[in-house]
Amino acid sequence: MHSFIHSSCGKSNLDGNIRATDNIRYIMQLKLDMRDSIPPSTKNLAVRYSLLALCNKCGATHDMAITVVLNNGPIEKQSVGHVYNGKTLPKSLADLTNRGVSCPKTGRQSIQKDKHQIFLVPAKN
Repeated sequence: MHSFIHSSCGKSNLDGNIRATDNIRYIMQLKLDMRDSIPPSTKNLAVRYSLLALCNKCGATHDMAITVVLNNGPIEKQSVGHVYNGKTLPKSLADLTNRGVSCPKTGRQSIQKDKHQIFLVPAKN
């Protein structure tokens, strides 16, 4: 996106002036890029989420038997790592990478340490 801003500002017609149409195209492109980079959220609504984790034993995702209520959470299934990339995790999610998940296929416990392999899923009411 940074190179787009630089090259767009430098467009000019033969007399060296930036055309108004170039500015409009630049602004529209910038808005689209920003919208695409922001994950959809529930916009300040408190929503209850179930948590799923990718199992280290069988490779399937399993319910962690935990629900949390979050503001500004995702509107669809997304990883905790993606939703909170570069942000501090809420206290309700901070200890998830230390919690065991029971695998129904193997009967064994596993711990998912990777926040990108733990998922928030809006709970059904």
